[in-house]
Amino acid sequence: MKFNRRQLLLGGVAAGITATTATDYRARQKQKQLQALAKQQMPQDQESLLQAAFQADADRIFQGQKIVDSLALTPPNIPYNRELSKLLITCSKIATQQYLTGKTIPTYDGSIKSLPAYTPRLDRYTQIASFKGREAQTSQTVAVELPTNNQSNAYDPLQSNLDTAENQMGKAIQEMVKLTKEIPVYLGFVLSSPENNIVVFRGTQTRVEWINNFTAVQKDFTDPNSGQYFGKIHRGFLNNYLRIVKPLPREVAQTLDPNIPCYVTGHSLGSSLAILAALDLALNVTQLRPQIQLYTYASPRVGDPTFARLHAQQIPNSYRVANLSDIFTLVPPTQAVGTYVHVGQAWSFLSHQEDFMPNHVVDTYRAAVEREVETNRDRNFPISGIN
Repeated sequence: MKFNRRQLLLGGVAAGITATTATDYRARQKQKQLQALAKQQMPQDQESLLQAAFQADADRIFQGQKIVDSLALTPPNIPYNRELSKLLITCSKIATQQYLTGKTIPTYDGSIKSLPAYTPRLDRYTQIASFKGREAQTSQTVAVELPTNNQSNAYDPLQSNLDTAENQMGKAIQEMVKLTKEIPVYLGFVLSSPENNIVVFRGTQTRVEWINNFTAVQKDFTDPNSGQYFGKIHRGFLNNYLRIVKPLPREVAQTLDPNIPCYVTGHSLGSSLAILAALDLALNVTQLRPQIQLYTYASPRVGDPTFARLHAQQIPNSYRVANLSDIFTLVPPTQAVGTYVHVGQAWSFLSHQEDFMPNHVVDTYRAAVEREVETNRDRNFPISGIN
């Protein structure tokens, strides 16, 4: 049998198509087998991945409590003093009034006896100092009239056009200029009596202070005098503490009697200042360290576990009073931009006013402490109200 050229070519093409089709068929069959195998394995893999995701989420939720539990801080060796706590929270209220009075009355000298919250319980104390710091920059916008250029009598077409436009806008150009300045403000005070000394810091009042409160970035903290490393602390709180310029807390502490208790206290921002001040005094006024007791109200978390552990070693008698409805006591989160934990033995109460500020203000804390409702016992709240 003879094949011409055309038949040979067509036969070769047909053979190639057949071979290619067979190869594609085998590839498709192999792909189907792999897909079938994947379908059989996928449900099991997805289930294990889902379970791992659930477990990781649960671990994350309770990781903060595990961090706190791992600290195992030693309880204070001096009991929480309710009567003194009533006096200290009143001092926090007075510190707020001191700040507001100083902002309003330029001639105010910082004396607390004229303030509405002052109580006769403080009559036995002498006010020996008032802390002042730099206020966040305040600004005032003013209109400034810019003079026109009449220095030359020579005719200038361009200048003439500009002058015409200027006249149409009112013959005067006004520019809004922002003036800034820093003013000294009161941040707290120091009281002394034959029985004890009290160092008080006021709570948050300005916008910049609130911004610093929520600037949760941490920085390493090393005591500049001793060179001892104290872990990482909240940068915003440290900036607020460094705003205290006259007098410095350690300078006043040098004048205090080291043989009687020294109570350091504050509410809100004042509590973070009190935490840093107590450490500052313990490290730099060593004769006073055994007498320092720290009482804070509505305190945020200030530093990492290393800071909390070393802080407790320097100030073992530390107490933290918190309203369980006060969200400020929950910031920064334990795990945010860094790791944060509280310092001090926890004493709590529950006063829910259905809003952020009423749950947080010093008057809410003052009312609770006066009624002696704060406790350091665990609370077993019902999960729901449905029986």
